[in-house]
Amino acid sequence: MPTAPDPLLASAHDLLRRTRDDMRVSIQGLPAEALNWRPVGDDTNSIAVLAYHSLTSTITWLSVAVDEPPPGRDRDSDFDFAAGDDSRLLAFVDESVERCLDLVDRSRAVDWAAVRNHWDPARDIKLAAAWAFVHALEHLREHEGQMSLTRQLWEQRSAP
Repeated sequence: MPTAPDPLLASAHDLLRRTRDDMRVSIQGLPAEALNWRPVGDDTNSIAVLAYHSLTSTITWLSVAVDEPPPGRDRDSDFDFAAGDDSRLLAFVDESVERCLDLVDRSRAVDWAAVRNHWDPARDIKLAAAWAFVHALEHLREHEGQMSLTRQLWEQRSAP
């Protein structure tokens, strides 16, 4: 008898697609200046940085959660990312979300109680697969909300 798909993975699929669509709304039609604008200077992040960081982080944490090898990552360089234009950033978002969707394939079996290693081998941290999974999604949604707010701030700044 076939087993039902994991409801957590199915829910993540829907959430990832919705987040992709929300990110696209925050990005589409903006010039590079807006995509790379930091609302309060260097201590804040641009839409481009938020998109890049949140998606590279999500891929990494989902990899940990489902016990796939995490991609190589230099987290600090996430915050130096700059977008050339909206079409390239949108393509990055689409490709990254597809990678995430592959990681949360509904047919996958995951032991959510399994102990995993932190993605950074220099950090000797053990955590539950479920923690990595939840963290990946909450972190992504947090930064998507910041992207939306940053776009609103940009549009208000540019309004006559």
